[in-house]
Amino acid sequence: MEAKIGILSEELARKRMIRIAEGKVTSEEPYPQFLFESLAALSQLLSNENVELLNLIAREKPNSLDELAEMSGRSIKDVTDAFEALSSKGFACLDVRGMESRPIALFTKFEIVMGSLL
Repeated sequence: MEAKIGILSEELARKRMIRIAEGKVTSEEPYPQFLFESLAALSQLLSNENVELLNLIAREKPNSLDELAEMSGRSIKDVTDAFEALSSKGFACLDVRGMESRPIALFTKFEIVMGSLL
């Protein structure tokens, strides 16, 4: 699945919210699912390593974070930290069933929109 990501300063995001509140823009218009203030902030989360982790999850469907760490060759701490960052922003989640927690990649493709396109 593809995530639409917008790069928008806090000031411009606030102005858009005001325009929506004034009825000048409807909130149903196509708009990014995720907003980041800068490309730097986005690149911290969607680093090459984290995108590879999302792709590995989608492709191999590991049954746990431990299994994901083994598959990726990364430490469990590194994988857990990366997964928590990705899941906190909505790019991944854990499918909890009983005693098992299976990592799920919600997005593996990304469209980045900036500037006047927002």
